[in-house]
Amino acid sequence: MRNPRPLGQRELRLIELFTNCRMEMTPWEFYSKWGVTYATMAQLCRCDIATVSRWFGRGRNFQPPRHYHKWYLALADVFLEFYEDIPETLLNRLCPDR
Repeated sequence: MRNPRPLGQRELRLIELFTNCRMEMTPWEFYSKWGVTYATMAQLCRCDIATVSRWFGRGRNFQPPRHYHKWYLALADVFLEFYEDIPETLLNRLCPDR
């Protein structure tokens, strides 16, 4: 039998905060900040290298990244920048197989 936790005012405020949070980082910002290859960016964004190449292309070869690609990059940036500050319990929740 399913017994979900009820949503109180705190949880409703947090859901509102989360839904309005637009954490994004462009491929150019990430590439400029971190010494990564297109292959690493593809791995982080769960796409192929050709897709990453199109983000940096010009003219007909250009394709903008989707919101979820920029979200993955922003999340990776936070992870790389603040890894030592992330509490162990949160790390276990984010990466249970580490």
